[in-house]
Amino acid sequence: MPAFRNALLASASLLLVSAGAADTLRRGAVAEPNSLDPQVVSGASSTIMRDLFTGLTSYDSAGRLIPGAAESWEISEDGLTYRFRLRENLKWSDGSPIAAKDFVYTLRRLLTPGNRTRFGSFFYSIRNGRRIMSGELDPTELGVHAEDERTFVIELQRPDPTLLEKLSNYAAAAMPQAVIEEHGRRWSRPGRVVTTGPYRLAEWVPQSYLKLEKNPHFYGADDIEIETVQYFPTTNAETAMRRFLAGDLEFLLTFPSDRMEWIEENLPGQLKIWPALGISYITFNNRKPPFDDVRVRRALTISVDREQIADRIMVVGVPPAYTMTPTVVSHYDHPVPEYAHRPMPDRLAEARSLLEAAGYGPDRPLTFELRYEPPEENRRLAIALQAIWREIGVNTELLFTDFGTLYRSVGTGDYTAARFTWFSPTDSPETFLFILESGATTNYSGYSNPEYDRLIAVAEAQLDPDARLAAYSEAEATALADFPVMPLYFMVHRNLVAPDIRGYTPNSRGMTATRYLYRVKQ
Repeated sequence: MPAFRNALLASASLLLVSAGAADTLRRGAVAEPNSLDPQVVSGASSTIMRDLFTGLTSYDSAGRLIPGAAESWEISEDGLTYRFRLRENLKWSDGSPIAAKDFVYTLRRLLTPGNRTRFGSFFYSIRNGRRIMSGELDPTELGVHAEDERTFVIELQRPDPTLLEKLSNYAAAAMPQAVIEEHGRRWSRPGRVVTTGPYRLAEWVPQSYLKLEKNPHFYGADDIEIETVQYFPTTNAETAMRRFLAGDLEFLLTFPSDRMEWIEENLPGQLKIWPALGISYITFNNRKPPFDDVRVRRALTISVDREQIADRIMVVGVPPAYTMTPTVVSHYDHPVPEYAHRPMPDRLAEARSLLEAAGYGPDRPLTFELRYEPPEENRRLAIALQAIWREIGVNTELLFTDFGTLYRSVGTGDYTAARFTWFSPTDSPETFLFILESGATTNYSGYSNPEYDRLIAVAEAQLDPDARLAAYSEAEATALADFPVMPLYFMVHRNLVAPDIRGYTPNSRGMTATRYLYRVKQ
């Protein structure tokens, strides 16, 4: 492609900070993080946060669960007590010791109302977790305690087979209480932040780059080959691609989807695509018109041809989605809705009838605002949805925004409809179905159905794995019949990796932590 060949010369000017350093890995970040506080950070920042923070458990390069800050753990026969033994001489990035009490503080902070934490509802299985998050109990009532300096105990109110996976999340990594109490919400800024992961923050130039250096106090520091990693915000996928071709960036988390064929032909071995535990969906604000009316939500949802979206807009092999739980979730019976098997003309006819019954028509067309964020393919997706819905008499006003603004608007309910993405830390339907549970921190749609909540509770109480998954499937079918959100397609991890970078193992969790990467001579 001439544009990309010419870009090789044009991109020479982009060889920025440390471009020639052999021990520095230059990675593209989809967006700049809005914070380095792992309990409140939002946006596409998970790779950065995993480099900076490590939980009690972790993952290897292939996405397999391994010990993290805890060297081992024991689980009681009834599945309600987890006893973790911390590694000996575990330290913060400033060299001070990490103790079991730090994890007590971490989980209490995560579940404290008003702290604006994202992942609190992941840990409702901990004794009193939900009641603390709702404000009924004080955080000191949480079922966690330190038996001694190296022994941390979690007591559950119900068995949770995904707890070890959840504890790998950076939001559950040890939080530095003294630093946080001294600096408040500004504790994670440069010069103050202390970390627990394989790297620590060396420099942050806003809207330019973050520079991380190897943390010499990390328990696995001796096995890390990349001394320094720089993350460059690359919200524009075309620009990121040019920088990759010029050698300025060596690892991209995404690329322009319409360049797929060219990449396959011209960059052999550098394209990595793998199914992900993630979904792209439209979240409707169920709390206010027009989406407080299920007829409107159903009309918009059934009128969209997912296969066309996946094949013609996304191109990169994403599977069309009719459920919230991705097809890669293991041993799960996905409750695909009946409309998925009907011809599109029938679906469009029903959609028009539903809108008419809801009071909309040529003299009073349904009009609403759809928010979306970078990259460019999301703009194409939004335009495609606008055209599809125009066929059933709907006017869709498109609003482009950065992810930080989008996240704040959906988090506060100040929106009508928005395109959103969710990646799960667990190979389970649970964290995808949290998105629709009443009171969950990730329930941006405001959907509430007592029957759905009851079925989720039934699933959570099951000790038999098959019965648990069957109950989750029934719960998901119940929610899908209410159309609170519109699944679009399941995500794939799509990376471009320079030919001299090794240690990348494709996996559904998208674990591409810098600690496992290394460079070889070409």
